[in-house]
Amino acid sequence: MRARSVIRRQSLLGAALTALATSALIVPAAADGSSIGQDSGPGTVDARIVGGRFVTEQKPSIASLGGADHRCTSTIIAPRWVLTAAHCVSPGDRSLVRIGSLDRTQGGLTAWAVNVIQHPSYSWPNNDIALVQLDRDVRTTYSPLASAGDIAQNQAAEVYGWGSERTDWGGPLPTRLKYARGYLIGTNCTPANPAVLCFGAGDGTTAGGDSGGPLMVWSPQGGRWVQAGVSSVGPKPSGSWSGYTNIANHRAWIGQITGV
Repeated sequence: MRARSVIRRQSLLGAALTALATSALIVPAAADGSSIGQDSGPGTVDARIVGGRFVTEQKPSIASLGGADHRCTSTIIAPRWVLTAAHCVSPGDRSLVRIGSLDRTQGGLTAWAVNVIQHPSYSWPNNDIALVQLDRDVRTTYSPLASAGDIAQNQAAEVYGWGSERTDWGGPLPTRLKYARGYLIGTNCTPANPAVLCFGAGDGTTAGGDSGGPLMVWSPQGGRWVQAGVSSVGPKPSGSWSGYTNIANHRAWIGQITGV
């Protein structure tokens, strides 16, 4: 995700980062007293998973916005549609999207963004979700989206991104995709309406550049991994939690645009 450093708020996940640019913005502090931040969008740097480990299995649905010039992490959910955080993009963006490669600089499938649709009620950290339309169909395995019945307190979860490996969100960004394992620890880690899903209690956390990346949970009703969230917010320096926009709250909006 792209990292925007702020005095009291910072969005974080996009899944990568290269050097962290900062811009000031006053917003509520996190519950633990640290500042919280958000990726600043095009032109700023993203962050990577702090701790965790490198991904070794193929992840065909995970994509980098920008590729070698990574800005945020994302997922492909339909042949021409990519899901990410609203703070990662803006109308008119025409980024390269590299899909399904563990190395953001090469391999996988590529397409260009031709249309960006932020949630109509987006006001970070509220409704921090966006859809990116591609210039061509990409045939691959798409990220399965969660419904409310797939999400439960304390369930196992994984997060992915190319974000900074340093708690201060510093660069350089890793070229290989990373992930961390943990649990859903509630919905009160940061002020947002509707509430975000909070990830923590694991072997890693997010940082600038991980924004837009997926929160995957093991569904108690489906018996499979599904995408429950989109990386939106977290503390800087990175701490014990990170917040993800709850996809279940936006399934109707996603479906209206993409048919998914």
